[in-house]
Amino acid sequence: MIAELQKLVSIESVARPGEEGLPYGAGPAAALTYVLSLCESFGFRIKNADGLYGYAEIGSGDELIGILCHLDVVPAGEGWDYPPYEGILIGDRLYGRGVIDDKGPAIACIFAMKDLLDSGCLLNKRIRIIFGQTEENGEWTDMAAYKQCEELPAYGFTPDGDFPAIYGEKGIMLVTVSMDKEVSGILSIRGGSAPNMVPDSCVAEAGGKTFETIGKSSHGCAPWMGDNAITKMMERLCIEGLDVPFARMYMDKIGGCLHGEKMNCAFEDGDSGKLSMNAGMIKDLDEKLTLYLDIRYPVTFQSDEIMAIIEEEFAPYEVEVRLIHQQNPVYMDKNGPIMRRLLQAYRAVTGDLSDPLVIGGGTYARAMNNIIAFGPNIPGHPNTEHEKNEYILIEDLQTIREVYKRALEALAF
Repeated sequence: MIAELQKLVSIESVARPGEEGLPYGAGPAAALTYVLSLCESFGFRIKNADGLYGYAEIGSGDELIGILCHLDVVPAGEGWDYPPYEGILIGDRLYGRGVIDDKGPAIACIFAMKDLLDSGCLLNKRIRIIFGQTEENGEWTDMAAYKQCEELPAYGFTPDGDFPAIYGEKGIMLVTVSMDKEVSGILSIRGGSAPNMVPDSCVAEAGGKTFETIGKSSHGCAPWMGDNAITKMMERLCIEGLDVPFARMYMDKIGGCLHGEKMNCAFEDGDSGKLSMNAGMIKDLDEKLTLYLDIRYPVTFQSDEIMAIIEEEFAPYEVEVRLIHQQNPVYMDKNGPIMRRLLQAYRAVTGDLSDPLVIGGGTYARAMNNIIAFGPNIPGHPNTEHEKNEYILIEDLQTIREVYKRALEALAF
């Protein structure tokens, strides 16, 4: 299993739609070909839908159980101590982009399915692992294509969240704030590599000088885990005393706040906690300077009310504000029958009796009905997704393989 994960990690599968005439680029296409070949070698029935999506299946029966994984990864970013696309094993850790999000869990699920097949048990339901390739950029055209052409699972899980299980996911908004460069006070700027990551570097030209700031990356749904290089840049430009209207606006309306406090949208509720706001990326293009805000909002609120406040707050400035992507919250019955079976499997392996969670991340649980985000992150263990030096503990990889095997047994019989 470790060797197969290393091979998959070695494929740089950042989604670049249209690259080399492929739906999501050469990397995701290669990753899909690889996992389908692996599954076929284990005796699974496979399908590659012209690179739009793929799946592998075992068992028989009318009912279909789904496992929704993704093979694309966020860009590696800078500052790694180990090559991000080699799957380096150091002691009890396997390093590489995607080992925890989501290639490691995908491989663990494949091997859990193999374990069931090798056991000789007769599955009276079908188990289908569905491989997406554009989860990280938020487009999800892969899942849309699947839903248009294929049978939908009756229920299942996505191994792309936290244990013990997730019954709610905050809503997601991707908002852009654009200002004409000629009035921004900034000649050029580049910061961050994806909106859903805390940016770890930013370079800007202003006032005849070049400035660089360094931060720490983390997942955009938990900006408090990182150190935002864009915020540090805006602070720096203001401290320098330059005439930089964009930086002043940034510090007035965002600054170092992580929950929308300066924008009067610091909403929260008892189930899912506080709204989070991550300034994930900034760039200049076509005479515009554009900032990308990744916002995760509580399950009891609506995106339109939040967007109305954001537009009002930015109204005094010479900017264009656009909502370019939005996903509604997910909120399920944490005491439902599928949740109970998954929790039973997890608790039997780990002994952990923790309660299900609500998270800020966005998973394929939003893509289809009756899908629950289930692992792979174990409570109290390091979670390095979207960070430099992303790694998974070998012991954890073995644990999640066993959890997923038992979960599939519970669901398939």
